[in-house]
Amino acid sequence: WIARGDPVHKGSPLALLAQVLRRTADVHDGDPPEAAFRKLRARVARHVAADAAGRVSEFLGELCGVATRATASPQLRAALENPVLMGDQLRRAWEDFVTAECTAHPVVLVVEDLHWGDLPTTRFIDAALRRAAELPLLVVALARTEVDELFPGLWVERALTQIRLTEL
Repeated sequence: WIARGDPVHKGSPLALLAQVLRRTADVHDGDPPEAAFRKLRARVARHVAADAAGRVSEFLGELCGVATRATASPQLRAALENPVLMGDQLRRAWEDFVTAECTAHPVVLVVEDLHWGDLPTTRFIDAALRRAAELPLLVVALARTEVDELFPGLWVERALTQIRLTEL
């Protein structure tokens, strides 16, 4: 899974994870909303348990901009009214998806130019690393040195290996 930070979307909440989800589900910008959501739902259903796949798909759809609010569940309608609840549900859906994927096969998440990322993305990745501690999840994050100022203590509670390059 790959996400690429860019200066245009610098700091946009969860934009990097939205990229990952859209690429993983083969969703493209020109896809009609219903088709995009079907692709996402089919991708989620591959490994997420049937009883959770609907909820996970619905909230990941919100996260990556392919939501179908016309048929929103009571959970989604409640979350749309409460930003804190929405954040919790988005994180839970992300964690459930990553855990299910890691249970099925190893996952490598590559985040390029994290210095153009955002705090919610780093927290969601941290939550997935914490939850999937015993599962095969590898996160490779590439960033300029200012990432330390933007996200102090980034993932220090995880099994972290840093490689600092000299100037090129």
